[in-house]
Amino acid sequence: MKIHKVDLIPLKALILYIFIGVSLSFFGPVAYMNYDKLLVGTYMMAFIILFSMGYTLGLIEIDPPEKNLNIQYQNNNLRKILFWVKVSIIIIASVQFINLILSLSAGTLNLSVSNMGQAYIDTYENYERGTGNVSLTFLVQIFTYIPYLITLILGAFYFKQLPRFYQVMIIFSYLSIIIIETIGHGKQKQLGDIFIFLLLVFFLKSNLLNKYARKKIFRKVVFFGLIGVSALVSVLYFRYAALGVSVSNINERINPLMEFDLESIIFQIFGDEIGFPISVFSTYLSQGYYGLSLAMQQPFEWTYFVGNSYSLAVLMQRYFALPIDFHDTYAYRTALNTDWDESKWFSVFTWYAGDITFIGALILFSLVAILYAKVWKEAYMYQNPISVVLFAMLTIAMLYIPSNNQLLHTPGSIIAVFFFLILWIFKHKKFNFYRTTV
Repeated sequence: MKIHKVDLIPLKALILYIFIGVSLSFFGPVAYMNYDKLLVGTYMMAFIILFSMGYTLGLIEIDPPEKNLNIQYQNNNLRKILFWVKVSIIIIASVQFINLILSLSAGTLNLSVSNMGQAYIDTYENYERGTGNVSLTFLVQIFTYIPYLITLILGAFYFKQLPRFYQVMIIFSYLSIIIIETIGHGKQKQLGDIFIFLLLVFFLKSNLLNKYARKKIFRKVVFFGLIGVSALVSVLYFRYAALGVSVSNINERINPLMEFDLESIIFQIFGDEIGFPISVFSTYLSQGYYGLSLAMQQPFEWTYFVGNSYSLAVLMQRYFALPIDFHDTYAYRTALNTDWDESKWFSVFTWYAGDITFIGALILFSLVAILYAKVWKEAYMYQNPISVVLFAMLTIAMLYIPSNNQLLHTPGSIIAVFFFLILWIFKHKKFNFYRTTV
């Protein structure tokens, strides 16, 4: 088996991402009190080694596709894909249109970019985890999450093959999500997901197999990635401004286990006005590793294989009487026993550790790495639509390694993960055929 440079792109990017996050937690503009850096450094090094081994194993191609597949067969497959993409686009565009009209008619939608921070505060005012009820809106979000992913990922992926009517609906869906979720409610996640999906689609549609074109592609990805990060930093700026938090009082207002170093190089280069939101953003990449170090000092308590997901834990306790409470997870027990409150991050490993221990979490991710490598190769080499979606979902999961188990955080995402995973297991070979242009 020959491994090409393109095969290793996601692995190299993940290792760099982990290295940056851990380094920021060790030496960044925010210091963490009584941080066991040796423990976290050793654990993350073990993660990189095991993940790399699993990823390399996943690149082994046991059953390569036929090189001379019938063109009619390929076209029939494409027509089937485009049909379901069109159905998904209609569903999501309709849902977004209704949401937009209802929000505007109720007068509850913020349309001012400068008021995003206050909108976020208002959205989560008096919110308490575990107390939510099932509503029509909640059910719609759950059962439209699969078409949501298909629209945002495959809609963009097959954009040029779709009629103009559907292209307009895709653009409307993207814009309405930003208007409702980011501007209207001050949320970052949806904006971040959109940037990630679009960057991945651009990456997968590019001619990565041409070594002369790769550098230009990488430069474009980095450039638009920086635009995305700047947008997220801007959201943070407005959020902290609404809270009345600035450089002058940040160390009085933040968690007592954190301290901003106002003399750090970031403040020296960018100044207080810009350096502050950049420093806050750096904690998104670093604070989870500190939470991991605190969680690893807590005793093990089994969470019945559902502690990895807040939604699963609540569902099993509330409707199936399973003797599990989300307060039994490592994250919440750590918050109870330290000053690192539950609103802070603990890394994805902490969420799985209550089910399979911290060592088990490393083994689990080495298995995930096998799938990650396979769907990446199928996505860029064969343009496999199922693998394209799974690769995007798993990339989101990798980006949330320093924070939480985002992939299984909501009921909708849980259903989507199992749906696309089962679909991939039984159908992925059907869509593997060599690209006509490389």
